Amino acid sequence: MSVENYFKGTSSGTNMGRSIIPTYTGYTGISSNTSSKMWDYMKQGLAYIVGIAIIIFIIMLFIHFFITPIFSAQPGAPGILTLPGLDNGVLFWNKSSPEMILNSVLPIQNMEYGYSFIMDIFIINPHVQFSNRPRILFRRGGTLLPTPTGDQISGMIENYNIVGALLPAANDLLISVLNTSNNTENVLIPNVPVQEPFRLGVVFMNQALEVYINGHLMKTRAFSAPPKSVKGNFYPLNGKETPLAKLQNFKVWPSILTSPEIRYAKPDMPSASEIGSNMPQTSMCSSSSNSSTTTTSTTGNAVTNRTITGKRFLNTMG
Repeated sequence: MSVENYFKGTSSGTNMGRSIIPTYTGYTGISSNTSSKMWDYMKQGLAYIVGIAIIIFIIMLFIHFFITPIFSAQPGAPGILTLPGLDNGVLFWNKSSPEMILNSVLPIQNMEYGYSFIMDIFIINPHVQFSNRPRILFRRGGTLLPTPTGDQISGMIENYNIVGALLPAANDLLISVLNTSNNTENVLIPNVPVQEPFRLGVVFMNQALEVYINGHLMKTRAFSAPPKSVKGNFYPLNGKETPLAKLQNFKVWPSILTSPEIRYAKPDMPSASEIGSNMPQTSMCSSSSNSSTTTTSTTGNAVTNRTITGKRFLNTMG
């Protein structure tokens, strides 16, 4: 074939030209078939991982319910892993001054027992308010008598569920429950810290009362009769008792907590500077916190007036 015929575009020349001149289609990447196979491999791998995770979770549930606890609802509860969002306790007074809590907002509004609570207390000065009757720190329900009929809690409040108070002219903490016989079931914790925060824990059962200080079980009171069916608002100290102490982090659970759950309950207890900030410090309080334990006895009935620092109290507990 001549060159002329080739460039004139004869049929044979045209075909030859087309066969000689290469065509470029460009790089299209991974083929759709290869991409589909990779996606299938990824789905299979993910399915394997999910399947293994489900099997492990079922095994852990079996161990949790039939052998030993693995999951816990809150710190201190039996278990290895604490699951967030399962703590059914309700916290009050954590960032504001204590005020009355309506029974309708309490998680124990329909319960007179079968609940637990913690409360951080900072006693400013046990001698700042002199009285021959207990100084009330908190109470649930009850009616304050305008004219007390005696020097005991039962002579100061009618129909209460639980009361916390300091004994007259001392730093002894009294926790009192009223039973169906209208008699008091009392727990007395002597020498609670002064000018040092401490955490009170209470487990209120239908047959007994447990009282904790800083996570340690101090006393258990078995009731002589069931608690009286009294429900009501929760009141902090007020009136002339207000300068006596500060309260913070009142947290209540509608269930019976174990000792470890009380010990590791959240939030953490505040420091003295946090709970006692902007607090007036009296010379009497300072001298009391640094003095040794003193005892004053009277004829007939022994009356003990004791003041002990928080650090010394914690050392004795240790």
